[in-house]
Amino acid sequence: MKHLKIKINHLEYEGDTVFKDIDFTINRTDRVSIVGNNGAGKTTLLKTITWEIDRFDGFIENIWNLKLWYLQQVYSDDETRTVLEELRTGFDHLVEIDNQLKQKEEAGNFDEQYYELFDFFQHSGGNEIESKIHWVANGMWFLDLLDKKLSEVSGWQRTKIALWKVLLESPDILFLDEPTNFIDMAWVEWLEGYLKNKWKGWYVIISHDREFLDKTCEKTYEIQPGLTLTYYHTNYSGYVIERKNIEKKKSEEFKRQSEYIDKQQQLINRFRAWSRAGWAKSREKMIDKMKKVDSPYIPKRPKFFFEYVGESPNKLFSLKEVFIWRQEPLFFVPEAILYEWQRMWIVWDNWVGKSTLLKTIIWQLEILDGQMTLWKSTVICYYSQMHEELDRDKTIKQNFEKHWMQFDDTSLIWLLNHYLFDKEDIDKKVSQLSWGQTSKLLFAILGQKWCNLLILDEPTNHLDYDTRESLEESLGNFKGTILFISHDRYFVNKLASHIWFITDGELSISYGNYEDYRFKLEHNIEMDMSLFDEEAQLNLVLEDKLWEKKFKKLKDKFSKSKKRSGK
Repeated sequence: MKHLKIKINHLEYEGDTVFKDIDFTINRTDRVSIVGNNGAGKTTLLKTITWEIDRFDGFIENIWNLKLWYLQQVYSDDETRTVLEELRTGFDHLVEIDNQLKQKEEAGNFDEQYYELFDFFQHSGGNEIESKIHWVANGMWFLDLLDKKLSEVSGWQRTKIALWKVLLESPDILFLDEPTNFIDMAWVEWLEGYLKNKWKGWYVIISHDREFLDKTCEKTYEIQPGLTLTYYHTNYSGYVIERKNIEKKKSEEFKRQSEYIDKQQQLINRFRAWSRAGWAKSREKMIDKMKKVDSPYIPKRPKFFFEYVGESPNKLFSLKEVFIWRQEPLFFVPEAILYEWQRMWIVWDNWVGKSTLLKTIIWQLEILDGQMTLWKSTVICYYSQMHEELDRDKTIKQNFEKHWMQFDDTSLIWLLNHYLFDKEDIDKKVSQLSWGQTSKLLFAILGQKWCNLLILDEPTNHLDYDTRESLEESLGNFKGTILFISHDRYFVNKLASHIWFITDGELSISYGNYEDYRFKLEHNIEMDMSLFDEEAQLNLVLEDKLWEKKFKKLKDKFSKSKKRSGK
């Protein structure tokens, strides 16, 4: 049976143990996710399996000579090459055979080798190279990129091209490291469907997109820092439940054994010097021989804080007949009001102007036309996905001072401990931090500010699983209003109550979270709340979510608004 066996007895980096006693097999049809906190070694493991890292004690057994492919960005030695030419390099072996066939045909040399090459070319799909490229390009909405030079292609487009090339080459085992980074939600859903329903090979995925893992992977391997792998025969959500149950059971076993050993040790100490010294010695030997239960590894989770200002207007801000723009108009907002307590999710494709909308609301950009009103008692805290509020050349402590926050070292270390920083970190420059640490630093600064409106642009980017769940919990407890952009569907499902969606160059408003949004799209249910009336088709999923009375109240409200406006 075809398989890939991985055995890593020991792997070190700069004197620290990264892996020990790793021993597992990837079998045919396996669809595996590798999970673990930032820094646990997930990427290192993939690079070791694919021989990008080869200095370790152990072996990788690939007796069937399976073709492995490790996804990385497209970096070509010829930036003048077009995207189509770059993709064709994935079929170089077939192109070479095609050239040999043509040479033999021109020379009239139809020997035995010709027919062997011809059969191989046909069975390998040699005649389908162009159609395969165009089929995948069409599915990924990228036909317009084929004639562009690589030098004209952006970073997020290169991520798509790298995936594109991998899918065309069809290796036996695919290793994907954060394949959903920098790509929009529609394309993530396309990739999910392709891997789940079209891909015939095996794959191993690292991703912080928990919804993506749930829909594409059937096994979960967890890496714990410096320890071996733990295997779960379930998807990500199942793994979370199983891990919590296992941690609880191990904690209880460890506590029971520790209490038992403590009591026995007290008795041993009590009788060691008396007539029952023999009993004490025997009992001590028994404890020494006892198989000890290890304390379970439970990773620390950061704590996030969001300070509510204590009062909030019923309306926080409104937009009316506004054009959102950069160098040119991006989309039009007929009318949008953000109300108290709403958790408003902004959704649509990359580059449509979602981040531009947020920057317009916080007055970093001007509106092109129309009216924007910010109520006087609205107090905003803004989180930018590029961490623009931080100075990367300043230290952590200096960045707090930049935001007019004066802490002595002891107080600052106490605060930063909640975000899993060490005391040595306060004098590090932001440029020395990982992206995950930089994100947590910005949240630590925001947590010291008072507001009733949080505006968040991709807040879960660069955060590991436990950190995302801690953030979700803290935001769920925030008493104010939240307006946010996110491609993390797991996060959106937990947080969102309403949706601003941009389609056909115009912003509209609806109820619900990601599941509701998908349900409406798939069932052709009208999304725009302003179109509700007495005869409107009801979304039963939403009615159940909002409860019957609340839904009827909202429905009646918008019905009356329509009648008053004469619509």
